[in-house]
Amino acid sequence: MTIAVLIIGYFVFVWIILRMIVPYMGFRKAKIADPVPIHLQEAIQNIKSQSSNQADALRFSYEYVVRTYYGNRIKTVSNFWRAFGRYDNKTAGFLPCNMQNHLLRNILVKSGFFSDTDINVKVTPFNFFIHQYLQVRIGKKFTDVDPWSHFLGLNIGERSSFFG
Repeated sequence: MTIAVLIIGYFVFVWIILRMIVPYMGFRKAKIADPVPIHLQEAIQNIKSQSSNQADALRFSYEYVVRTYYGNRIKTVSNFWRAFGRYDNKTAGFLPCNMQNHLLRNILVKSGFFSDTDINVKVTPFNFFIHQYLQVRIGKKFTDVDPWSHFLGLNIGERSSFFG
């Protein structure tokens, strides 16, 4: 009985309370930033000039995010405060999944190759730690995009699952 109460308490805490507290992790998509933060304007202009289609824009945007930020299981717990605040004032280095995904969404939409309706924010079910990834529509197909999990060797089209 005690184990069942602990499991239920864990799921209530992780799946309800944390999603209401942690920015960009909620039950609805957060708004796209307007105007674009100054430090992202150059990156977005580079992505626009290098890209000829949605696939290019996604690849270059993803590469920018994983080149600037990284995910890490231990730092997700030890540096949990990086999950709070605004995404646009975070220094390079470790960044939780919610911040990386919101940053990537903003870049993709502001690049002009995607609308916000082309991007779905997903949460991994039955994950030990709550984990978020994106599904981006290219043409008629949705592709999983999980920049936080790049440190695990995952690329566009893959996402982490349990213990993500």
